[in-house]
Amino acid sequence: MRKISVLLLLALAFGLALVAKAGEPATRVDFPDLELYDLQGNPLKLSDLKGAVVVLNFWATWCGPCRMELPELQKLYNELGGKGLMVLAISVDHYRAAVPSFIQRMRLSLPVYFIDPVTERSLGIGTIPFTLVLDKEGKAVRAYPGYSQEGMRDLKELATELLAEKRSQGGKK
Repeated sequence: MRKISVLLLLALAFGLALVAKAGEPATRVDFPDLELYDLQGNPLKLSDLKGAVVVLNFWATWCGPCRMELPELQKLYNELGGKGLMVLAISVDHYRAAVPSFIQRMRLSLPVYFIDPVTERSLGIGTIPFTLVLDKEGKAVRAYPGYSQEGMRDLKELATELLAEKRSQGGKK
């Protein structure tokens, strides 16, 4: 049942990406409290980040579009991280030992995480990169399947709008 609800949430979030445009009010949906693991294996629950706008970017070392997108996400993180934006680079690599050297080569300082394989499968992400934006309340606002310059511009605009909201506004239309 949990798998079905996660897939439905992602389908709805994907639909939000196709319908909502920058500047328009976005429908917000609950998103599961995922547990992520950093490079040292330390856990982080998404609920620990409430109060911040969170960008979840699912990527892999072997993904060409991910290599183009990650430096842009790094710039976004550098620009808005001090204002309450968290950008989490969530690797879906099965060979996790390749990730640290990749991050170093790309000169990324984004927080890098992994999810357990069961959760990864339950999310049903079929396209990478796949980026999902959560508001300060942890609700999914918009999804960006794949990579595009237009998507990155929209992401920056959306992040700026969400950061300007008061925490209690999250979820209001």
